[in-house]
Amino acid sequence: MGPKSRLPPKKKCKQSQKNSPESADDFQAAADAEEETGGKWRAGDKAKSCRAFLRAIEIYDRGLGRHPRNFDLAYNKARLEFEVSQQPNLVAKLPIPLHEFLEQAFKSHRYALSLNEENTDILFNTSQILVARAELIEEESDGESFDPSLPASWLREALELLDACYTRQEMLFEEQNQAWNTREEDGGVSLPSIPRSATPSSATSAMSEQSAIVQNAVTAQDLLDTASASLSALTQLVSLDANGAQTIASLAEVLLTTKIPFCISQLPPEDQDASREEAALAQASFTAALADVEYTQQRISKDTYLERLSIFESLNLQTTEVQCDYADAMITFATSILPSDPQKAEPETLAALEKATALYQAASSTLRKPSSGKRDADGALSLSLTPKIDPEQEQRLASAIEASADARMLANRITGSGHIIQQIPMTYKDAETSYIKAGDDISAAKASIKWLISSHLNNDKRVLGNELAKRGPLAVKVLRSMIDEQVLGMEWKELIAL
Repeated sequence: MGPKSRLPPKKKCKQSQKNSPESADDFQAAADAEEETGGKWRAGDKAKSCRAFLRAIEIYDRGLGRHPRNFDLAYNKARLEFEVSQQPNLVAKLPIPLHEFLEQAFKSHRYALSLNEENTDILFNTSQILVARAELIEEESDGESFDPSLPASWLREALELLDACYTRQEMLFEEQNQAWNTREEDGGVSLPSIPRSATPSSATSAMSEQSAIVQNAVTAQDLLDTASASLSALTQLVSLDANGAQTIASLAEVLLTTKIPFCISQLPPEDQDASREEAALAQASFTAALADVEYTQQRISKDTYLERLSIFESLNLQTTEVQCDYADAMITFATSILPSDPQKAEPETLAALEKATALYQAASSTLRKPSSGKRDADGALSLSLTPKIDPEQEQRLASAIEASADARMLANRITGSGHIIQQIPMTYKDAETSYIKAGDDISAAKASIKWLISSHLNNDKRVLGNELAKRGPLAVKVLRSMIDEQVLGMEWKELIAL
């Protein structure tokens, strides 16, 4: 599970018409104009959109060079970098690798935090940048040289930030409720929540350039987002820190039995059921991750591991989120119990792969359906809002299709079925097409390489090696990943040296 983006609105400053920015407001106005340009082009020319956002970031940076204590500029620079990093179609157009851009974004968040350590939006988003960095390094590292200590340290730091964020939010939430109750007891008229200054009380005259920052009222949903993000980070951490599994499990238990239920109870009644379903899915995903670690440590048996995964059966199996997460857990189970000789695999392995494939296919079928159009005031279907698949849905569809092809590749290692082999290349090609529609050129290129590999499963590896060489370093990275994930056997390593 990827990082959860809060992406709050940017801090506003007064507009300025000066051509050469001088004041902090001037720089903010200039950056606003570039952000607006980037937003206009996002649905069309992704490269032009990305360039506009990068110009805005550069303006924020220049503004901070002139006004280093201005929190608005620091906040908005960090916010925009975070937003760009969460958009695959923009990431594909960045002039630097994503890991470098995320490091830049992390430094920007760190700087903004140094100006205001109590701003909950910055605390939250800094944690999510760390989670994204941990996820990326795990995805891009090969199995032999991967050192889990670095991403694990980032996740621990993310959890510390989330804990600080939750503590701050909880305090503000309680103060708001107390103020509300006091007004009710005094018989006063209920007023909207008044934004609260988040500027640290220790600020001195040396920091007079720092803008007066407004902390918006904290909602129960804010608290729930933070608690849920903590559970997601723990789910990611447990697979990287097996020795700390029991401590991590204890932290997760507090979230699942205390914090998350409390947050849900504070939501409007009409929102509680959906939030309980999301929390139940998060609990199932953590249970699966912990079970995999305990099986690897030989603390539980294969049968116990599989029994733990039955937690997914209590969820709504008609939703694509549950289907994909359940399928992911079954794939992990299958690879964990897979023997060195796949053809000696036990029946549970193939059964898990078949179940995962069916779940991915069910999710794909749903995701292929466009979202419903909306109607205007006269009841007519808006021409601009006719049913269509948006980029985010297309991205999820592509991921599900690719995952189903990976599952079939792994099943083919067990059965050697010619029927399965014939289906796999077109499935990868289908995933590539969806990635292209989503604007994710990088993932599309990876799916294309998987299509090439799957098309040559029964051919001379030297021929495939020559074809992969034409695809450059990305082909080697994809091949390594497929071997690490056991989609391909170790014998395919010889291609890496070609």
